Amino acid sequence: MDDLVSIWQGAMQVFVVGFPPLLQSLLFWVFAALVVHVCQQLVEHTAYSVDPSSRRISASHASLCIGSIVWALDVVGLFLYNELSHHVLELVPALSGLVIMVVSARLTIPTLSTGASKRRIALASLWLAMGTLAGHFTITSSHVQSFGQINLPATVLSLGIATGISCYCAIRHRAAKLSVLTPRYRAQNWADKLLCGGAILVLHWLLVNTFAMHLGDPEGASDGAALLFVMLVFAMAVAMEHLSNLRSDAGRQQLLRRGLSMMRTSALAHNAHSDIQQSLIADHLDRLLHPDNLALHFQPIIHTQRSGVQLEALLRLTDTTLGRINPETFLLVCELQGKTAEVDRMIVCNALDHLCHWRAQGMDAVSISVNVAPVTLMHESFAPWLGLQLAQRALPPRTLKLEMTEHAVIALGPQMVAAISALSALGVAVLMDDFGAGYSSLGMLAELPIAGIKCDRLFVRQLPHDRRRQKLLRHISSLARDLGLSVVVEGVETPEELRALAAAGLHHIQGYLFSRPIAAPDVPNWHRTQLQSQRAALQALLHTPGSGRDSDTSFVPTQPSTPWASGA
Repeated sequence: MDDLVSIWQGAMQVFVVGFPPLLQSLLFWVFAALVVHVCQQLVEHTAYSVDPSSRRISASHASLCIGSIVWALDVVGLFLYNELSHHVLELVPALSGLVIMVVSARLTIPTLSTGASKRRIALASLWLAMGTLAGHFTITSSHVQSFGQINLPATVLSLGIATGISCYCAIRHRAAKLSVLTPRYRAQNWADKLLCGGAILVLHWLLVNTFAMHLGDPEGASDGAALLFVMLVFAMAVAMEHLSNLRSDAGRQQLLRRGLSMMRTSALAHNAHSDIQQSLIADHLDRLLHPDNLALHFQPIIHTQRSGVQLEALLRLTDTTLGRINPETFLLVCELQGKTAEVDRMIVCNALDHLCHWRAQGMDAVSISVNVAPVTLMHESFAPWLGLQLAQRALPPRTLKLEMTEHAVIALGPQMVAAISALSALGVAVLMDDFGAGYSSLGMLAELPIAGIKCDRLFVRQLPHDRRRQKLLRHISSLARDLGLSVVVEGVETPEELRALAAAGLHHIQGYLFSRPIAAPDVPNWHRTQLQSQRAALQALLHTPGSGRDSDTSFVPTQPSTPWASGA
């Protein structure tokens, strides 16, 4: 024990540079907390990017700014100490230290901003800490008496504190993002930044005591000091300029997401909250993209005058960390990450596996429909791949229908025509989903080789009391019949709506009135025990006069339709 005490006392004697005076310490503390705040804003902007290109660009800009501002903080800190305040740093070592700090930030910021693994965050924090220490030692190399005389306790404490600051900030940043989805996590606040600012003050004092320094009167030239001052101002200006551009870049990314969302979804909110959700999904996307995680529910599509039933596959995702995930948001993130074709093929395979299992149980009259994105359908290998998947499961092509949003079908024109024609030749029908929700083009109905349309739930809103909608649906029914197209109406929730659709000549319906989405394992039992009774009840509703809503409460939805009923 005495030996350990002697060693510690001997090590402490190397702390030849005293702790800075109180006023300077407080000013540096505040400055350090502001630097932490600026760095956090830069990291957040990188983290809230979703597509890989935006993430790379944001990480590059953030690394340059963070490296510059940390370098500026380190240089300013050297003027805190009476023993060093009159010394002039040499330009080449100082600029070399700047390069080292920027490079170490560039190598670690992507992981620290978007990493989902605490182990990877810890390793990245250690690497960033080592880069910061190496940059500091390069800056002050001209004032070190001998790199062989090292204060071991100061070195170990410096590395530990630097790693701890980086790791703590990254984990708190991760928790702040997750706090948007679950109350288990706490958002960041100024207490965190002040804590880190105080730790940086202690860290800087330990760093200047790591090696024995040349103390006394300087012999430097004033030109070097002037150049360093210019570089210091430049580093701060770079950071401030990029901070001022964050809002504009965030707006650009939001426009990109809004444009891509039109290709597949129609009701996503675009705000800061949704941006954070999308970035969290992007962080965990590699883990989520597994067939076992892509659970499917199936909502029946029934014809009121014919037998058989079609089931639309609806995606459901629940993650242990992120909780319940909106399928539309998940699919938009896949679009931005370039993973759309991969996830669509997984969903199609999942749906075909379920269909194959059901047909083995005697459900021969069941068919399925699956939503796919334009990029998936238009890939030259998709039709041959789909034919192979159907053949491997011995499934007739007529048992599968693919749905495309109206936006995508119309916007992509001739390319889409060729892709749909290839699928039609295979025997797989393609339907135009969300018909009427956007910029419907009647001319495209004649041009596209689609098999049918699905009218958006917008058509049934106030339908029993809206004569204009009733007339519109009658014309759609007549037009579709003349063109040989099937028509499905979504969002049917009341008996009045059902009767109004029947009067318009539309008998294919989908909605809570007949059935809510059913988990895939429960479909066989539903088909065996409930399908016929629900079909009979539907027929009774069609022939029951009166208000309807009170005539059969078993079919009245307890809650309105939600985005969770959106197709996969």
